[in-house]
Amino acid sequence: MASTVEGADTALLPEFPRGPSMPTEQERPSGTWRVHLLLQISLPHLLRFQKTIFSALEKDPLFARSPGADLSLEKYRELNFLRCKRIFEYDFLSVEDMFKSPLKVPALIQCLGMYDSSLAAKYLLHSLVFGSAVYSSDGSEVLLECAQRTFSCFPSFCALTFRFLDVFALTELSHAVNTKAIRTTAHYDPATEEFIIHSPDFEAAKFWVGNMGKTATHAVVFAKLCVPGDQCHGLHPFIVQIRDPKTLLPMPGVMVGDIGKKLGQNGLDNGFAMFHKVRVPRQSLLNRMGDVTPEGTYVSPFKDVRQRFGVSLGSLSSGRVSIVSLAILNLKLAVAIALRFSATRRQFGPTEEEEIPVLEYPMQQWRLLPYLAAVYALDHFSKSLFLDLVELQRGLASGDRSARQAELGREIHALASASKPLASWTTQQGIQECREACGGHGYLAMNRLGVLRDDNDPNCTYEGDNNILLQQTSNYLLGLLAHQVQDGACFRSPLKSVDFLDAYPGILDQKFEVSSVADCLDSAVALAAYKWLVCYLLRETYQKLNQEKRSGSSDFEARNNCQVSHGRPLALAFVELTVVQRFHEHVHQPCVPPSLRAVLGRLSALYALWSLSRHTALLYRAERRCSCPGRRDRSS
Repeated sequence: MASTVEGADTALLPEFPRGPSMPTEQERPSGTWRVHLLLQISLPHLLRFQKTIFSALEKDPLFARSPGADLSLEKYRELNFLRCKRIFEYDFLSVEDMFKSPLKVPALIQCLGMYDSSLAAKYLLHSLVFGSAVYSSDGSEVLLECAQRTFSCFPSFCALTFRFLDVFALTELSHAVNTKAIRTTAHYDPATEEFIIHSPDFEAAKFWVGNMGKTATHAVVFAKLCVPGDQCHGLHPFIVQIRDPKTLLPMPGVMVGDIGKKLGQNGLDNGFAMFHKVRVPRQSLLNRMGDVTPEGTYVSPFKDVRQRFGVSLGSLSSGRVSIVSLAILNLKLAVAIALRFSATRRQFGPTEEEEIPVLEYPMQQWRLLPYLAAVYALDHFSKSLFLDLVELQRGLASGDRSARQAELGREIHALASASKPLASWTTQQGIQECREACGGHGYLAMNRLGVLRDDNDPNCTYEGDNNILLQQTSNYLLGLLAHQVQDGACFRSPLKSVDFLDAYPGILDQKFEVSSVADCLDSAVALAAYKWLVCYLLRETYQKLNQEKRSGSSDFEARNNCQVSHGRPLALAFVELTVVQRFHEHVHQPCVPPSLRAVLGRLSALYALWSLSRHTALLYRAERRCSCPGRRDRSS
């Protein structure tokens, strides 16, 4: 039987190799806790699952590294394709696994990402993003037959075979996050019961589509659905075959190709596609949100356009939720590299004969430990947000058309739109800090910090530019406040992320009072400050927006003028609050042993206070404004 350390399975998690400069057992500070128990407290079955994956990859020659080998772009992409195919052959995930233990999906993605970001992205795009779009949107029997050729089981969250490689084609060359301006069309022809997919010009080409460059055979193509009489009903998804699976040659009417080398993730073949009057069967429409009868009449189970839009937003959130997980993975790797280096690297000391590890210096701790805390807080948040997405997808699959389901889609959209910027920016800054904290050795290519930095960079722009996405979240919050002001509605949401706003007038009357620094080591203190800050920013942004409109600005101009100083910090503060709230609740669960609650509590408080400190100037300005006469009116 495996030995245990405070209940931790050391066979599953053996002691890490100890370098000659690592402190011995006797040199460790008193009260040092074991990483084994910390890792196993929540989901030990995921650790066993990941160990199975790592063991398989370690034994497979296809995944062997070639130190110093600079692969050509073509060779790298070929190798990445073969590795991705091998992952499907291993069949790590069954359909039953995904429904009973959905967190195995991000666990597998993270294992692949630890090996190579391009491999994780390729697998993710084929399995989760494409599969999620089909799963949440389809309701047609003919497509079911098509999908069964592609998937071993349907519906599911993953395409579990690799006979076809599928992609998610939304972004166009000239339009990305502005989905309402996308120009690819799908005109219905009642005479043949077909849709005609067409790109009016090159600016309407589907662009940056992962897996499309070399290997994709089918795509979920988002196009404006138009029926006879020039009636258009907005974006709808269609299954379109773009290549022959046997020859990989383009299908008639399809122009498809690779966009070329990128700054990072070059194992992933991003591509473009144009469609010249490509005809697809009527049943190729993924019709859960809307359908077209054989005669050409548009029908939808959603009578409320806003409700239908909320459902579509939820189905488009899977990519952003996945990016949150991938970004945090990059930060995990960078922090692990920098902390281990800092624990072994010795510089200076109290005497000429004695040098101490640089991690013992407060400056090194100040630089690195907040990012360690961020890893724990954001990793927990990403897992919980993924489970929220699973709940949404299950509702869509079961045909749930309730108002709650639509509201859940909008809430997840708002959280994903802000958490992707938070995670990718935190990782971007953290990797750079880790690189610098390793000194000259941090500039060596062999430590992977440069690769992590380059591979993470697109996370700041994929699935929407970060700054633009934040406006989605601020708009969501402003919409809730406007509804409350006009109709007296309560602040309520399925995930309860906005419920605290119901008491926002009273929250704004609160004062920050602690008796000592030790009091701040409870993350509940930072939580209270965050709630005050979000309430203040929401009120100020709402007032600024109304002021702009009263001065004659259009709604478009007013929102633009509010974004830099009001909407952007509002969205960031709101998602930071949500991350802190969820991690705080996680730390105080009964399943967390008291010995670990102290450690996790410190990490929770550190992340909360570190994040809050970035708003110090804003908090100071807010306190000054709220203290001035005439600034107490909250009725507007």
